[in-house]
Amino acid sequence: MKKILLACLILLSSKIFSQNVWSPAGQMFGTADNVRSIAATINGDLYASSWARGIYKSTNLGVTWSLSGLAGKRVSVIVDAPNGNIYALSMTVDSSYIHRSTNEGNTWTNIFVKSFPLNYAGGGAIVFPSDGSILAAFSVTVGPTIGDVSGFVYKSTDNGSSWFRTVQIGGGFVGGMVITSDNKILIGTSLSGVFYSINNGNSFAHLGTFPPVFIRTIIKADDDAVYVSDAFGLSRSTDNGASWINVGSQQSTSYLRAAISAPDGTLYISMDDRKVFYSTNRGDKWIQMNEGLPSAAYVYCFGYSSGKLFAGTTNAGVYVYDSPTSVGDPVANVNDYRLEQNYPNPFNPNTIINFEVPSNVKNQISKIKFAVYDISGKEVSVLVNEIKGPGKYEVRFDGSNFSSGIYFYKLEADGETIDVKRMMLVK
Repeated sequence: MKKILLACLILLSSKIFSQNVWSPAGQMFGTADNVRSIAATINGDLYASSWARGIYKSTNLGVTWSLSGLAGKRVSVIVDAPNGNIYALSMTVDSSYIHRSTNEGNTWTNIFVKSFPLNYAGGGAIVFPSDGSILAAFSVTVGPTIGDVSGFVYKSTDNGSSWFRTVQIGGGFVGGMVITSDNKILIGTSLSGVFYSINNGNSFAHLGTFPPVFIRTIIKADDDAVYVSDAFGLSRSTDNGASWINVGSQQSTSYLRAAISAPDGTLYISMDDRKVFYSTNRGDKWIQMNEGLPSAAYVYCFGYSSGKLFAGTTNAGVYVYDSPTSVGDPVANVNDYRLEQNYPNPFNPNTIINFEVPSNVKNQISKIKFAVYDISGKEVSVLVNEIKGPGKYEVRFDGSNFSSGIYFYKLEADGETIDVKRMMLVK
C-alpha cells in the first residue's frame, strides 16, 4: 500500500499549481517545529531539520516523518552530495559542526568540530566543486562584539576526513553559496555583497558587478541563471555573474528570507513580512501564494521533490503546496466547484470544511458525496451523500474517535472526483 500511495502522490503532483493551497505535512516532533533546512535526495527522500531537535526523514513525500539523527542539534543546513551522502551544518554557542551520513540518514558522523567561543552567528552553506572536494562556509562571531561576524570557508579533499580553512571573508553573515555553470563559486555576505572563486574555493575575491548589499541567499536555476537576493528581492544573472538585472517587484517592503528554483523554472520566495510569492517568468512578475499557511509563521526555507513544493516554517513545521492522496484525481471541471481548506488545520477534534455547488451544473442539482479517508486511502467517514442544488455548504468533521495523523477529504459530484485536500488531526 505504501508503494501505491507514493505512486499516486507523484501522479497528482502535476496538479500542484491548480489548487493554490498550502497544507501541513506530516507531524515531526510536535506542532511547533522550527524548520531551518529541507533537502531532497534523488530517490525522493526528504530531510528536514527541527531546530534543537534534530533531523527528520520522510520516505513518502512528507506524509510521515521519523527522527533520522542528530537529536538535540541546532541544524541550519542540510544538503545531498552527488555521491549520495548527506551533509549537515550545526552549531552551539561554542562550536561549529559538519555532520555526514553515508547510509541515507540511518546514522550520522561528526566529521568536523571546531571551537568558536561565544559564536552566535550560525547559518552557512555546503557545495561540491568540480575537483571532487567539499566546500563548507559558515558564519563565525570573531568579536569583540556579537555583531562582528565573518564567513569562514573550509575545504576537504579527502571526502570529509580532514578539513583546512582556505579563507576568512570579513563580510558579515554567509548568505548562500552556489557553483555557476562555468565553475565559479559565489558566496553571498550580509555586509559586502558577493565574493567569487575561480580555483574551487582556495581563494576568493570581491565580485565587483554586484553591489555590496545585504544578501541572504543565492540560488542557481536548472537553466543556469543565478539569482541573488539584494535585501528586498532578487537580481538575475544569465552570464555567471558578469552582469545583473533586478527582477520584478513582489509588492513587499520586507527583507527576502528564502528562495528556491523548481526544475520547471518556477521561482519561489518568502519575505520577512510572512508573504510568499511565486514567478513563472524568471521573476519578472510575482503572485502571492499564502493561502493555507499559518498567519503567525515565517517560511524559513524551501524544498522541492517529485513535483511538490515544501516550506519549512519557524513555528509550525513543514507545509506542502498541494493536496496529494490516493483516493482520486480531480476532474477537468474542478474550477466550476469549490472545495476549501478545512479550518482550523491542524485540528483537535473538530474542523469545518466548506464547499460550493455552482449554478451551472446540469439540471441545477448534483449527487454530492463528501468523504474522509485515512493515510492508506481507506474511507473512514461519509459526511454527505445526497442530492444538492447550487449553493455554499458547510461540513463539520469530528475526529474524536480517530487517531492523530494525516487525513484526506474528497468532494465528488455525480460520481466524479472534484477535488481532494489533506488535513491533520493532532491530539
